[in-house]
Amino acid sequence: MKVGEDEKLFGSVTGQMIADALKEKGFTIDKRMIEIEEPIKALGIYTVSVKLQGGVAGKLKAWVVRE
Repeated sequence: MKVGEDEKLFGSVTGQMIADALKEKGFTIDKRMIEIEEPIKALGIYTVSVKLQGGVAGKLKAWVVRE
């Protein structure tokens, strides 16, 4: 992500961005299945919930790094 002063992002990380990053790694997850509890607006490591089919849910770590 592009960042400004104080390591704050220009905009915030979206479910679509996470879905795209997962697709690059070979995982197909619909952006609507990704739940971001609070807007991600700074660099760091965040826990994101993913709701899969059949009532299966999981968590993944999203690492937000400088572009």
